[in-house]
Amino acid sequence: MRKTAVSTALTLAWLALEGVAAAATYHGMLASPGVVWISDGSHPAPVSAEFSMTNVNKSFQPNLLVIPTGSDVRFPNEDPFFHSIYSDSSADPFDIGFYDTGPGKLVSFPSAGVVAVRCHIHGSMHGTIVVVDGPYAVTDQPDESYEIPSVLPGRHVLHSWTLDGGEKTAEVTL
Repeated sequence: MRKTAVSTALTLAWLALEGVAAAATYHGMLASPGVVWISDGSHPAPVSAEFSMTNVNKSFQPNLLVIPTGSDVRFPNEDPFFHSIYSDSSADPFDIGFYDTGPGKLVSFPSAGVVAVRCHIHGSMHGTIVVVDGPYAVTDQPDESYEIPSVLPGRHVLHSWTLDGGEKTAEVTL
């Protein structure tokens, strides 16, 4: 049975140190492919990291990429023809124009959110970049379970994204 919504159970993991607030491990189920993460509104400092989403055989490899806010993604082209990669998603829209085979172009992703990636030339090309601003898990396990450890007490936003269901959010208080 495929799960299309996040179902969660919260287990408190009390820290052994005196005077330290309890942390929690957040458990749940999410359809695959899918991503789940928790934001606490603190917007951690951007991470300086580079990832790749390669154009090969008129497709994106990988077709789902999870990155922290502040990261860059390079779009190498391994096809023997031009691509024109873009996104009109509200989170981090971009258009890198036409480019030929080679190392590709680099795009920065400063904002959290789900970015649908397409090619102007090849309408069947579709990829997704999920830019997260907190702990996350990619659920590719056979039982579709996930675990987010060490969640600090307070108000948080639980985000989930699945290919079939899109992004959903829920406020959680630990």
